[in-house]
Amino acid sequence: MSKDKINLIRESIENVWHPCSRMDQYNDQNLIAIESGNKSWLRSVDGKDYFDAISSWWVNLFGHNNPYLKKNIISQLNKIEHVMLSGMTHQPVIDLSKRLNALTNLDHCFYSSDGSSAVEVALKVSYHYWKNKGQKKTKFALLRNSYHGETLGALSVTDVDIFSKNYYSLLNKNIILPNPSPKNYESQKQLKEFALESFEKAEAILNKHHKTIAGLIIEPILQCASGMNYYHPVYLKKLRKLCSKLNIHFIADEIAVGFGRTGKMFACQHANVQPDIMCLSKGLSGGYLPIAATLVSKKIYREFLDPDVEKNFLHSHSFTGNPLACSAAIATLDYFNQKLNIDKINEKSKLFNQVMMKLTKYNIKNFFNIGMIWRFDLPENQEPSNFESFAREAGLLIRPIGRCVYIMPPYTSTLSDIKFVVRVLEQIFKRMQMDIS
Repeated sequence: MSKDKINLIRESIENVWHPCSRMDQYNDQNLIAIESGNKSWLRSVDGKDYFDAISSWWVNLFGHNNPYLKKNIISQLNKIEHVMLSGMTHQPVIDLSKRLNALTNLDHCFYSSDGSSAVEVALKVSYHYWKNKGQKKTKFALLRNSYHGETLGALSVTDVDIFSKNYYSLLNKNIILPNPSPKNYESQKQLKEFALESFEKAEAILNKHHKTIAGLIIEPILQCASGMNYYHPVYLKKLRKLCSKLNIHFIADEIAVGFGRTGKMFACQHANVQPDIMCLSKGLSGGYLPIAATLVSKKIYREFLDPDVEKNFLHSHSFTGNPLACSAAIATLDYFNQKLNIDKINEKSKLFNQVMMKLTKYNIKNFFNIGMIWRFDLPENQEPSNFESFAREAGLLIRPIGRCVYIMPPYTSTLSDIKFVVRVLEQIFKRMQMDIS
């Protein structure tokens, strides 16, 4: 290890509070100092390359240092870097909003900078809508094991103890619905049956409490942060219909699963459902700049057009609709249209899956693929932290969620990249004595 790298890491530990981290455990060996990136790879300051198998926390769609995205961001930088969006507007935010509205079949976009903020906006809009209509709907419904962010509002609709337990006394008490994702299943039929059983229980809860519920927030078909847990789209379809019947806003959190991750532009499309509110972030800018959007239906938007100031939505962020971030998002949408559309991504996914299937001969559980996401569980006798350490040694950047190991690479990854991933994983299986099952 070079002296420069050691100094850089120590300076980081001494000055930076890293997110979602055990700061007491960081040292010269387990904190990677990155200097540059190219395509699906990251390079550390000491020249070691790492395959970015998790797209830098699920944000990078078209690779690091992408010339097309960079060109568009630089072009905008030469015009204006930022201007406030209250009382002003600009071409990038108009163009992006028109395109997102058309893509989602929604009506207006409200911008923020990250997924949690997008969820905060969604919750406030939903509550405020019903308040404007004179209805006391102060609760939200969420799924067991759901994750929607870590600011206080978003955390109140998150059911992952490691993130929320310490803050229970600060959080609004919301309504939790049964999880529609079984731990183990052998067929789509079994998966669907479990989803239908879960829906019946959810239906009873919503029927009982609907007069106090402003909205239901849901990660469509895949709960990512709780372990990449998939559930049958029929659950989504039935919930959407029930929410319409009971006057509950259907809020789709597409932050992690949107923009092609599951094989559709948006995961809601697997069930052919239209949300009232949609939250977007992560891949929205291709992973280049922080931006998030909360999109709402025309019916919701019009409820805030009122001469009474208290009935207007006065939420704001300093960097709302930042021109640079908007230009990155526009370039990302252009890249989908001109370079690598959903059909081409799905073709790559099928090809990659043929290679990834080699992993199923080892002693792993619950192997699953959808779109550009693969996941499996380690057996009970294996330590996930060891697995992650061994992967990093071999140049593979992963971040297990408990016993769940997932691969979510940039769409521009090559077959050679995926073969590298499988080769490294097989080496780790052998090193950890995870014999062929």
